[in-house]
Amino acid sequence: MELALNLTQTVEKAASQEKEAAVRVKEAVTKKKAQAKATDWEGRWKQLFEQAQFKNNAAKRERADEVKAACEAGTISMEVTPEKISGVLIETKYKELAQLQREDKIKKLLAAKPDNYKLIQTETQLDQLVKDLDRETVVAFDTETTGVNVYKDELVGMSLTLPLANYHVYIPVKHKDAGPQLRTNYVLNRLKKHLTDPNLGKVLHNAKFDIHILIRYGVRLRGLIHDTMVCMAILNENEPSNALKKLATKYGKYFGFDGESDTFEDLFKGQTFDEVFLEVALVYAAKDTHLTYKLYEWQRKHLDKLPDLKKLYDEMENPLVDICVDMEQKGFLIDQEYAQEYGPELKAEIADLEAQLKRHFGEINFNSPVQLAEVFYDQLGLPPSKKRGKERSTDVKTLKTLKGEHPGIEVLLKYREYTKLLGTYVEALPNIIQADGLLHGSFNQVATVTGRFASREPNLQNLPPRARRLIIAPPGKLILGIDFSQIEPRVLAHCSQDRHFMEPYLKGEDLYSTLAARVFKVPLAECGDGSKYRKAMKVGLLAVMYGTSMWTLAEQLGITVEEAHRFIEDFYREYPQVYAFIKATWEEVKQNEYVTTLYGRKRRFPGHREQAIIYDKLAVQICAITGTPTVPLDYWTRGDIPRDLKRKFVAVKGDVERVRRMAVNARVQGTAADIMKRALINLYNYCKPKGWAVNGTVHDEALLVVDKNIKLDEVAELEACMIHATKLDVPIKVDTEVMARWGDGIKKEEYEWVA
Repeated sequence: MELALNLTQTVEKAASQEKEAAVRVKEAVTKKKAQAKATDWEGRWKQLFEQAQFKNNAAKRERADEVKAACEAGTISMEVTPEKISGVLIETKYKELAQLQREDKIKKLLAAKPDNYKLIQTETQLDQLVKDLDRETVVAFDTETTGVNVYKDELVGMSLTLPLANYHVYIPVKHKDAGPQLRTNYVLNRLKKHLTDPNLGKVLHNAKFDIHILIRYGVRLRGLIHDTMVCMAILNENEPSNALKKLATKYGKYFGFDGESDTFEDLFKGQTFDEVFLEVALVYAAKDTHLTYKLYEWQRKHLDKLPDLKKLYDEMENPLVDICVDMEQKGFLIDQEYAQEYGPELKAEIADLEAQLKRHFGEINFNSPVQLAEVFYDQLGLPPSKKRGKERSTDVKTLKTLKGEHPGIEVLLKYREYTKLLGTYVEALPNIIQADGLLHGSFNQVATVTGRFASREPNLQNLPPRARRLIIAPPGKLILGIDFSQIEPRVLAHCSQDRHFMEPYLKGEDLYSTLAARVFKVPLAECGDGSKYRKAMKVGLLAVMYGTSMWTLAEQLGITVEEAHRFIEDFYREYPQVYAFIKATWEEVKQNEYVTTLYGRKRRFPGHREQAIIYDKLAVQICAITGTPTVPLDYWTRGDIPRDLKRKFVAVKGDVERVRRMAVNARVQGTAADIMKRALINLYNYCKPKGWAVNGTVHDEALLVVDKNIKLDEVAELEACMIHATKLDVPIKVDTEVMARWGDGIKKEEYEWVA
């Protein structure tokens, strides 16, 4: 019995060992096959592309594909070894490939160099250039620099295109390890007469940059007749990029530059321009002015066919380039002592707010949307947002709608305001002050599709009231803020010609109180400043002007969607010509796919016509079924409307209504923006002879720095510069504040003026 048991165990053990051996053999064979596969070219790449970093990152996969193709074409090499291809190896090989591609592009650039591209390296060559400039009426000009900071980076060289002489030059002045070069000051002294001559027309691309650079060297370029970057934004505000090389690549075939134009990054990534060899620098820089001049000629042909846009560009946008330069050069004086005092005070307030938030919401990261959403919606059960895709949002707009749901929301809003104030403004602003002790912002006159000014470093539009106090008037000066009063409603009154809407302005009554009394059917006495009716009307008028949806309006006013819908209908009933103007705008954008401001600025909506026709046709079908004049609010849930009809309507509804909103906005806000620009030109021309400065603009307000002893009648003349910027069928009004510190102003009427 015992023997049989031992025999059985021995057999079982042998079988087990045999089984294990078979597994090991199988593993060895699999491993050998895998190694063989790994050394196979396609197998290795297959393994690479199965990695998450390449599966989930399109840019990385694209780079890897480029490297693979380059290896297979023999452009670069990659040895086939048992090791896997790694992401690090791909990056290394991609850099190697990119460098080879740059070198190849430069070779092609040099090979294709036109005969009339010339380097200016000697005094004799410069003498000839100066003589030829005497015979030109218009030239293209550009600078090359070590970087893009106009207050710190150095001038490396200049290029010019001389159309009558038919050649293009590059004048190097500060290239490293280069051949002969003329000194910067010598070149600028020789060219100064022409650069500063207002009668010699200058064509530039992004002229502000080059003008700022020359100012650093004591030369103020005059005679700007065309900025191809600014003009492109006027000819097509939807252009995805106004960079010169992007425009040349896209449109060059129309003016003699077919094919791709390489950017600085394409050719010189990792270098500064002073490290570029002179022959290469010549082709690149001379091509810049050559392109700019040809683009200018092409743009002028288009402007000649569009007289309204031509007038807008020549009389408004082009003069504003010089004004922007001067605004940026003047800069803002920052109270650094105040910033140093205010910083710790603000940090203490933030710490106190954090302590309050912890009591409300516990120990979480209050800057984490994920953690906040878990507390708000999972633990506290706060109502989710009604907006699709924003149900668990914790953005500022959503938080404002939740204020009444939990006392901690108000604290969180204040915490966000203060932390942004500290990080973005109080701590950051003093760090971007230039060597002259001033903060030089940047103003962009064509940054928005409606023509409104934008600014950065700082963004004056977003500067919180408390941060404004960092900006102070220089010694012996005052800051004047002159602000158009209700310019957009006045534009709407003029455009619509609605007599009831115009009436408050013509009689000198309060617009919002009058509107509220008519729409809400309550006595005017109950609609005064601070009343709920007037507050609701201010929000409601914006909704009417810019087509805010009734859902958004309901959220803003804290009312139901039905009540918001009724409000809009009531408004249109009381002001039928306003509604007629809005409907006419919808029809105009449907027919033309663009709308214009009073001054001819265009806002284009390509592709809208087809969508709008479908929308209108479907809306008519729905209204025929429901017996209503407009598509009912509850159309989606109604059983009498075929599902297919509803689906088709929804498919176009969002895009069509979005364009309609933007079209009305473009006409009203765009006209207001044009008026503000005309006002800035008037103010600039008035202030310059007096030595005063236009320092900036924020929405409908101009910021001026004037003498402390300015007289009241001079303020009235400044106000007249704005009031007379346009002529509407309702009066234009401005409000003026006098300030030693921005944000701490007093009204003009309360200031003690020098007799």
